[in-house]
Amino acid sequence: MSNAPGPRRRPPAVKTLDHTVAAVPLLQGRVLLHEHAQYTPRPRRALNDGLSGVVMTGANADARAFQLRADVGYQGTLLIDSAVYTTYTATAEEPFMVPPDELFGAVDDSLDFQKARGASAALTPTGYIPPANSRALKAVLREASQIERADTLVSLPIDVTWLNRENIGQLIAVCAKIHHPKAIILFRQFDPLEQAKDIPANLRRLFTEVEHMVLLRTDLAALDVMAHGALCAGIGVQSSLRHAIPPDEKARTGKRGGGPTFPHVLMPQLMCFKGAESLSTLYANADPAACACEECNGRSLDRFFLSDGETRREADSHNIFTWSEWVSDMAGYRAGTERKTWWRNKCAAAVDRYALENQRIGQGAAPRSGFQVPAPLKAWATLPVMP
Repeated sequence: MSNAPGPRRRPPAVKTLDHTVAAVPLLQGRVLLHEHAQYTPRPRRALNDGLSGVVMTGANADARAFQLRADVGYQGTLLIDSAVYTTYTATAEEPFMVPPDELFGAVDDSLDFQKARGASAALTPTGYIPPANSRALKAVLREASQIERADTLVSLPIDVTWLNRENIGQLIAVCAKIHHPKAIILFRQFDPLEQAKDIPANLRRLFTEVEHMVLLRTDLAALDVMAHGALCAGIGVQSSLRHAIPPDEKARTGKRGGGPTFPHVLMPQLMCFKGAESLSTLYANADPAACACEECNGRSLDRFFLSDGETRREADSHNIFTWSEWVSDMAGYRAGTERKTWWRNKCAAAVDRYALENQRIGQGAAPRSGFQVPAPLKAWATLPVMP
């Protein structure tokens, strides 16, 4: 499938930033926030400038990134992900999508354009790489070897089955041969890490064995890979930006019958995202969990069961404050065994709290009632710490 959009014009008086400025030191140790380009950008006071940054994502990402720089005055780390993988599938002949226009047709021009719009480093416009399509994956390697600039990340939007035991070896081999930083984006309906039991371990293996790996458009998996040697990672501000779906599929949701959508709330003690509607049900007959982050200031976490913009902004801010604190905590531990052990212990403590919280709210007796431990969290809590 190859649905290339119409041509885009080069902005007037483009001044390309120096492509010899390396991406690696600019991104090292950061957990970025994925913002959706459909919304007007605004300051995020919850972001830690020293440990974070922004990925502007979507079809209008370049314009929104420029607006974030020029109008909002954002000076931090910034990436532009136009998300061509949502409409374009990589082929053996053309793994990258570039607009079919003479003035703006080369990959180099695409990278230059991102830098001119304010990006700290540039992402290749790679199409979606389907399951077991080795020719498309190798084509990315082939084209990436032609890029002679230090400011580039090679985007690898892969179906999550590339992390299965049958494919992980080839994925690692190809990634190891790409000399630029590699940005993985996982595809699947709902949570990609729940596709198979071996996915969390194999994702960790990829980031342990290959240097300068990045995981974008994800959830708390960002912190797991950061604890295991990732260059950087990115967490989506909303659930649709915490994974991707193939171009020929329509997004499925767990909500039936349509109606308003409500925020997903990051539970600090349980280390999971939970829909506000579900929280309202779970806490209907019990005192709700509260949060001490700067946004919540001791207020309860069931208050986000509203669909208005202000409630969504508060929920976003709570989520960012919560995971940003964990990123800061992680930075205080030495990279390697010390940091991995801290992360495993934190996850194990969260797993133990599920039974206690279910007992507290009277939801612990029946199977599948109350809060359920997410499979990835259980894996992070039990996988061995490798030196």
